[in-house]
Amino acid sequence: MSNKNTGNNKLKSVILFSFFGLSLVFPLGLLMLTVGPTRMIAEKAAAENWTESNESTVQKIVVLLFLVAVLFLTIFVNRFFIKSKNTSSKNLMLVFSGIALLVSLYIFSFKPELLINSSADDTDFNKSANAEFHFGPYPDADKIAELKDQNYTAIISLLNKMVIPAEPILMEKEIKNTTEVEMKLISIPMLPWIDDNNTSILKIQDIARTFKGKYYVHCYLGKDRANVFKNIIENENSTIKIKSELGSNNIDTLKSFERGKIFKLQKHIYYTPYPTDDEYFGFILTGKIENVVCIMDQKIDKVLVEKETKIMRHYNQDFHFLPLADSDSDKKIQSVIDSILKLKQPVLINSYSTKTNLAERFVKLFNATKKGKN
Repeated sequence: MSNKNTGNNKLKSVILFSFFGLSLVFPLGLLMLTVGPTRMIAEKAAAENWTESNESTVQKIVVLLFLVAVLFLTIFVNRFFIKSKNTSSKNLMLVFSGIALLVSLYIFSFKPELLINSSADDTDFNKSANAEFHFGPYPDADKIAELKDQNYTAIISLLNKMVIPAEPILMEKEIKNTTEVEMKLISIPMLPWIDDNNTSILKIQDIARTFKGKYYVHCYLGKDRANVFKNIIENENSTIKIKSELGSNNIDTLKSFERGKIFKLQKHIYYTPYPTDDEYFGFILTGKIENVVCIMDQKIDKVLVEKETKIMRHYNQDFHFLPLADSDSDKKIQSVIDSILKLKQPVLINSYSTKTNLAERFVKLFNATKKGKN
């Protein structure tokens, strides 16, 4: 019997500790996202043009410190509760902890718009077509009912179950909300990185060619997936009507990518190091760049050239491979520059690094060409 009591006491202790842990991590995590360190770091990174890698590293450190702090705070609260002899105080602790947990879970699950930091960039429906696509944030139950009343054909969700913990919960809630008002929901899961979206891209291209009606498209906290969707359908079908409430990342706000400095050669012409997957998704594949030019030497960077060619093809991005080698003459470099200047802008030129001797020669010749034309 004593062993059974010991086992029950251990189970109760685990449940109590877990309860206090959850009642701290969710409310404090909510504050971190909305007004705390996470939001402040994101704003500072944007203001000071941090690279995505640096911002990600700082955010991960902050999250780790947060989890450690919550662990120690949970231990303190749990010990205080156990040692307390005042039943009323203990009951109040349980009630307030439960309320904090429920409120934060409610916001995470049902009020995601409170976490979304979107700068609206309203673009009216600007083309004549049988299909209209409206891009916006995650729709709650009221928004879904509003879309139904406005005769939207369907909602297209880009949420993915692999983006945990929020998106699987939101997906289930959206299924429930659309079912209640008999609104059609089309799921095209995309990851906010580029490697595993091939099936979704094919579906989006088919939608651009064949769909008629009015559709509301959304992802969740970010805007990159929705903007990539928007770019794909615009490239696939120029007659589609578009309206967007979403802002987008702007390369003009950056001084560097993860692999090195960005050179703004002239207005709307950028020379960058080879982009990371996140940089592709956030700055190149969202429709802000008209042409991408790769000047890498395929003999040296064959794998990266093949990867970039594949990405550009999948995402309907206008792409040009104009390779240059260290041994190439200034005349050869100049011919590549002349070809680039004929392309529709904005243009993004990339090589693996912008710190090489070849990169220095390229920038110098481009600047000389620009001065000569002035």
